[in-house]
Parts: sequence; structure tokens; C-alpha cells
Amino acid sequence: MKSLFVFLLGALLGVCLLPYLLFQQKSMPVGTNLESPDFVAPNAELLIDRSLWDAGEGRRVLQHEIFDTILAEIRATETFIIADFFLWNPWNGKLGDDYLRSLSEELAGALIAKKMANPNLPILVLTDPINRIYGSHAPAFFDHMAAAGIPVVFTDLSQLPDSNRLYAPQLDFWGRFFSTDAAWTRLPLLPNLLNSDGARISMVELNRLLYFKSNHRKVLIAGRGDGSHRLIVGSLNPADGSANHSNLALRVSGRVAHFAADSELQIASWSAQTAQNVLSGDSDSVLATLGLIRRQISDNFTDLEPAPNSMQVVWRSEGAIQRELVSLLGTAGAGTQVDIAVFYFSDRMIVNALKAAIQRGATVRILLDANHDAFGRTKSGIPNRIVAAEVMKLAEFHAVEVRWAATQGEQYHAKAMRMRGGESDVLMLGSANWTRRNLANLNLEANLRIQNAGLVGQQFDRYFNSIWNNEGEFISSLPYSKWAKSGWSLKWQRWLYLFQEWSGVSTF
Repeated sequence: MKSLFVFLLGALLGVCLLPYLLFQQKSMPVGTNLESPDFVAPNAELLIDRSLWDAGEGRRVLQHEIFDTILAEIRATETFIIADFFLWNPWNGKLGDDYLRSLSEELAGALIAKKMANPNLPILVLTDPINRIYGSHAPAFFDHMAAAGIPVVFTDLSQLPDSNRLYAPQLDFWGRFFSTDAAWTRLPLLPNLLNSDGARISMVELNRLLYFKSNHRKVLIAGRGDGSHRLIVGSLNPADGSANHSNLALRVSGRVAHFAADSELQIASWSAQTAQNVLSGDSDSVLATLGLIRRQISDNFTDLEPAPNSMQVVWRSEGAIQRELVSLLGTAGAGTQVDIAVFYFSDRMIVNALKAAIQRGATVRILLDANHDAFGRTKSGIPNRIVAAEVMKLAEFHAVEVRWAATQGEQYHAKAMRMRGGESDVLMLGSANWTRRNLANLNLEANLRIQNAGLVGQQFDRYFNSIWNNEGEFISSLPYSKWAKSGWSLKWQRWLYLFQEWSGVSTF
């Protein structure tokens, strides 16, 4: 009897482990994991969205420089537009009416107005299928854009590697034995986890959500007749629930915009090969638009040899962002000032590279979101408070400080690093959170790095210092002690964080 029990237990364990043994991870598709050459960046500009709280009047003060610049570039474009944004919807979670601007409708309206005024202008919209909850729940403005002649392409996430190490192998293996066309799997029986006021969702839609894949880019490319196309890359999502967040972006022009456009066109091309990823199912209209845009960009990505001390910009996407950050931190030591401003910080390679830089003598300041608020819901502080505690262990003997962004229900959503001193004068920012999912060739991401940052770097320094030192009339940051973790809470949450970071069973 005992031997039978052992046999059955072993058989059950084998059945559970088999999907992991047979699982084969996908590689990144074309147009991703890219490192561009160094391009001249004569007109680089830092764009800042800030969410400030006026305690005296009990009201929020918003500065929407990024979004207003995006709208201005749409109005001014002459030859084409590519808009690729992760969250683009009117849903606000449990925020109620606690947001002050409908970004999603305003952006869609600006694109439609541009198309109506210039019917022959090619405009391409690329977005993540989270905005239709992986099914048919897209906001109406996507239909309005398609009706105006703007192709809307939902990224084909099936082409991306799987970040959820526990869920994906099981579903990929067992799914081959069960029909996904069963009618009951498509019945709207489940609560809508993304839009509490929306229609219920099906098992199929929930299954796609739990893969935790995404096109997390936030990119706008606006064409100009002389070829000096404008490129905006940053952390802003044009979603109503994100309207109050603080964000950073860079606007640049020139050949780097051509490189970025080529990447975006390749992603749209392989996504549109499946008709259901195109809002009207009209893949031909997408291919026609891609062809019109491609005529406007150069595929020669060499540039004039930049002068040794001139401002330069490079495009880094997906895993190339992680490699760049590790490389930059590897050069930091005594005499280097490193300022970091990030929404999520959990990636072990970056944590270790940063700790090594601190131990070599770099002076480090880290401004973090406390991971307390998410669209009206309260969070535990994982991962930032756990990683902050790990880094702050070095503070007794090394020059490292952590402060928390002083949020009021919104999120401090930047993803930026500034290095200066010695040989360093670098600013790097974009869409990528500092997490395994965002940096390890899983999500689609886009960042820019400015070398010899000059005035743009100084602009970031003023911005960062104003928050760090609470300059002006607003409280913008809080001391580390406000959200510091310690004791048993830190111990068990650290193990949870490490498991979530490794497994991908998390929202970060």
C-alpha cells in the first residue's frame, strides 16, 4: 500500500513538472532588443509631468508638459504619425472621479482631427491588447479612429517570450489537449478586473491576462518634411486613470527618430499578420500605411560623426536597456553622482550593479514611489520598500540615500537615471521599469540615453533637486523612515518579492 502511494505521488509530481521540462521559451521578434548607433542630438529636450498637492487649498496641481507636447507634435506633423502607447483607455480603477483630465479621449480626438484635416497623411496606432481586455472590450474611440482611416493594431503578444514562469508552461502544455473554442470559455462570467464599471469577461480573456505580457512602450513619432522627424519617448500612459501620475520623457529629432520608426513598423508588421490584431480586421490598410510611412524614413542608420563633446542620443529597447544600465553603473565610482528616479525597482542585475557602484564610492540618491497606491487600491510596498531596505544597509559606510515621492493617491511613474562627475554626463529614461519583466527581453520597452547631456542633464538636475529638497511651496518627497521596512515584515516580504521577481507571478 505504501509503495502504491509513493508511486502515485511520484506520478502526480511528474505530471506537474512535465510542462516545465518541455517548455521552450520564445526568442524576441524582429524590431526588438535594439541598440542604435550614436546619433547627434542637437535639440534634445526633457519633458516633465508633475502632480503636486496644495495642502493649503486641498487640491491637486498638475503640470502636463509631456501630454501637451504630444498634442502639439500631432498638430505640427507634416508627413506621418506613429503612436505606440501601453495604457490607452478611460478606465480609472477605483479612483472614482479623482482625475482631472481625460487623456485617452483627448489623444484619440487629436489624431482623428489631424486625419480629417489631412486625409492622405498616414497615421499608425499601435497599442497593447490590455486596452480591449484581450477580447472585445476596446473603448469606442478606437473604433472612431479606425472609421476615420487610422489603422489600429493591437500588438501580437503571442510573439513575445513568457514572463510568467509558473503559468505559461502549464497553459501552453495542457492547452494542446483541450479545445479553446468551447463556447463556455467565451461566456462573460467573470468580474472585470481592469474596468470595474465594464462588462464581465470570459475565461479566454482572463487566461490571456494572466500571461502578464505587454507592449509597454510609450512612443510618439511625428514626421517632418525635411526629415528631422520628432521622437518622444517616456513614461506617460494616455489613460484617464494615469492622468495624475508624475512622468518624464525626452523629445529629440533627427536620425534617431528614423531608427525608432523602423522598430515600430516592424512590430506593427508582424502583429498585423493576424487579422484579429487589427481593429477592423483590415490588414491590407495596415500594410498600405506602413508602406507610406516607410517611404518617409531612411534605412541608413549611420550618422555624421558626432563631435567628441557634442550631445548624442541612442535608442535602447527591451533587453538592451538592461545591458546599458548595467554598463553605465559599472563605470560609476568615486567622484560619480548617480541620481535615480523610478516607479518599480526589483531587477536583481540592476540592484547588484548599483550596490557595487556604491561600494566603489559613487554617491547615490534614489527617489522611489512607495508602491502604496494603484488606481485607488492600496498596495503592500513590494518591491520598492524591500529593495530600498537592501540598498540602505550600505548607508552606514557609503554615500547612499533613499527618499519617497510624496504622492496623494497617484503614482510617481518616472523611470530615469542621471550620472555626472568624472567622465560621466549621462541621462537615460523611457518606458522601462527596473524589473525583470521590463528589462529581461520579455516586455516591449523603449528608452533613450543622452550622452554629454549638457543643458538637458542640468534641467533634470534642477527637477530632481527640487523634489529631493522640497523646494518651493509643495512637499514633493518624504524621508526614507516614512515607508522603511524592518523586522519580520521585511523578512517575509523579501522572500515574497524574490519569488515574484523570479517567477513573474506579479504585476511588476
